[in-house]
Amino acid sequence: MRKSIWIADDDPDDRMIIKEAFEENDYFETINFFEDGEKVLKKINEVKNKSFLDYPSLFILDLNMPRVNGLELLTIIKKNVNIKDIPVIILTTSKSNQDKEKVMKLGATDFITKPFSFNLLCKITKGLIEKYG
Repeated sequence: MRKSIWIADDDPDDRMIIKEAFEENDYFETINFFEDGEKVLKKINEVKNKSFLDYPSLFILDLNMPRVNGLELLTIIKKNVNIKDIPVIILTTSKSNQDKEKVMKLGATDFITKPFSFNLLCKITKGLIEKYG
């Protein structure tokens, strides 16, 4: 099975840093970046008409995005019978326990507050690769 990760984050700097952190850990499988949840939904609908193997092995979602935010996207993913079992990691600037409780109840696999250092992000991505990648 081909491995891939879909990452939805509206901040171009965050997308670049996340990509670099995966590369730092020698992860060179497919990573698809999306600027908002709406674009992820569009891609999900495109894949639906192709092959199940085109779905990612992991979703990483920011909570605060325009159009369709991470919470809405998580809800849609977990209601979709074709992709509900794919792990969803929420990677966000939020430190709110309320946000964490909400996404975990909706079926998120984990809630990670965005770190303030590249080294910490590398450790986080290494853990994600080991567990899901």
